[in-house]
Amino acid sequence: METVKLSDGRTLTYDTYGDPHGFPVIFSHGFADSRLIRNPDDNIAKSLGLWMIAADQPGVGGSTPKKDRRMVDWGPDMEQLADHLDLGKFAVAGHSGGGPHALSIALHMPERVTHGVLASPAGPFDEDGFAKMLVMKDLKLVVKLHHFHNVLKWAYKMDIKKAKKDIGSYVENIAEGDPSDADTFLSNPAQREMFEASFTTGMEQGSEGVYEMTLALWHWGFELEDITQHFDVFYGDADDIISPEMPKRVADRLPNSTATIWKGAGHYGFIDTDRWSQFLGALKHQANRTAI
Repeated sequence: METVKLSDGRTLTYDTYGDPHGFPVIFSHGFADSRLIRNPDDNIAKSLGLWMIAADQPGVGGSTPKKDRRMVDWGPDMEQLADHLDLGKFAVAGHSGGGPHALSIALHMPERVTHGVLASPAGPFDEDGFAKMLVMKDLKLVVKLHHFHNVLKWAYKMDIKKAKKDIGSYVENIAEGDPSDADTFLSNPAQREMFEASFTTGMEQGSEGVYEMTLALWHWGFELEDITQHFDVFYGDADDIISPEMPKRVADRLPNSTATIWKGAGHYGFIDTDRWSQFLGALKHQANRTAI
């Protein structure tokens, strides 16, 4: 883990992997995840000549919380990280709730962000019926409670307190409630270990990270139509967490995008080796086109 001090005094924690001399990519994790989420084989990114930079969002891992943060705030934070790492042009990537975070970076730095990829991206829950496209029961409850901040905080606190007592059982319970991803969570020991580490890091500050992201998923501060760069959007047609209609609609509203459906894949299907290779491969392909 590495850290950078932001201009307002907050700390940002991040990791890097892949080829340190390769094309840089800032990756944004999703809801309840952390900077640690990825396919366990870092040689995939390295073989594609990509340098992956994954930061913990506010309240996650060692990143300082940011009260009342909005999605649009992530772009300026990542500009400071990009400057800290002396990045010129770079790409962005995001999964689930990390999708709009990646778009926030692209919006804030249109001259530096060349392109991006999204896996199962979330849309803005306050518009276009996106909130109604949540499938998982617990997330539907979040929609009902998001105006009742104290109740929502309490619910998250109880859930996370239980999860931290036995992270292995927590992952198994998630797999039970998300059968399309069960193999992704449980069948590969290295992937299971990664998920346990990622969720543990996501809960390091208790419920703060998930609470702050929940609020940021409403009223982003920008529109999907504001994004000018090309984005490849990947999503599974067997998603048990969000309806596949959500990432499809995100792709439809982005002005410059290509959508790819992964047959039989769930919400976390992008972690499996073949799909992770395709996900990162799209970044490499667009980087090559940009260089031409």
